[in-house]
Amino acid sequence: MISVNAKRRESLGNSLESERDYSSRRSSESLNATSLRETEVLVRLACFGYLNSAYLEQFLFDGSTLTARSRAVTTHQILERLRRRGLIATTPSLVGGPTGGSARLAYRLTGLGQRSVDAFEGRTRAGQPRRGTLFVGHALMAAEVALAFRRAARSRKGHELREWESDWDAAERLRPSRVIPDARLVYRSASWEIDAFVEIDLGTERVIRFAEKMREYINAWREGSWRASLPSWPLTLTVTTTAARTSALRLVTEELLRSHRDAARLAKATEFDFAPLGDVLGARGPLGKIWRIAGRDGLHALVPEDIQQPNNGSAGAEDGTG
Repeated sequence: MISVNAKRRESLGNSLESERDYSSRRSSESLNATSLRETEVLVRLACFGYLNSAYLEQFLFDGSTLTARSRAVTTHQILERLRRRGLIATTPSLVGGPTGGSARLAYRLTGLGQRSVDAFEGRTRAGQPRRGTLFVGHALMAAEVALAFRRAARSRKGHELREWESDWDAAERLRPSRVIPDARLVYRSASWEIDAFVEIDLGTERVIRFAEKMREYINAWREGSWRASLPSWPLTLTVTTTAARTSALRLVTEELLRSHRDAARLAKATEFDFAPLGDVLGARGPLGKIWRIAGRDGLHALVPEDIQQPNNGSAGAEDGTG
């Protein structure tokens, strides 16, 4: 299997856990909930922080043979049961998603809900900050990106979104670095794998602040503590709001990379990719030629065309992390 990252190097193993599919868990493991789908709702909320009913419906029923009305009604019933049991709560007002459409209430875990998820997963999240409602738009955009990769996998034989880690889980892999990715994904086919940190940019912060976070990524790569939990340094994928913002973030990242004395070595070891949300959700999807890469001209796919199809040969490159 080819690991598609900054160096397009060969994968060092197949030990990554499959993307959590809680609908396949036994009822005895379902947090004492009345259905396995309730378990999945709780775990998805733990991962993203906030989700509305539209996104939860997609996570629960993507690929289902249920009618659209049945999916919506069942999702509403699940959420109402969890709310009555004190496991979830709603935002005080309606919130619109990043791609528009009708505004809806967003759901989050209560303290009881979070403790239930922690017990289910056999861990604690002590120290994880609770995000306020200003984070809702950010969380919904992250869900859009996750669902786009999920749809890409479901539409291609042999593909799977192997993992979508929360910001907290991704950050744990980089300790003691202070950088907190918005997510980490692992996407694979029979012959290649993409491992990437994900940044969600709403276009509301100064470009210089974004550059500071990219500097933190570079520092984390240099520190090397990630080698204890990752086989190789992942890509860094930034999804933002517009094409203009995409270009601005790419340019400031290029300036940052050029400012380092070992810029050539850094370019071999890291890769920073940028795309607007509209393209990620568009006809080409996240695997298409929609990404602008810092230090390179034109648009690129996450997977080079010569290895996109299984059994088209393999390629590797030097590690370059030294």
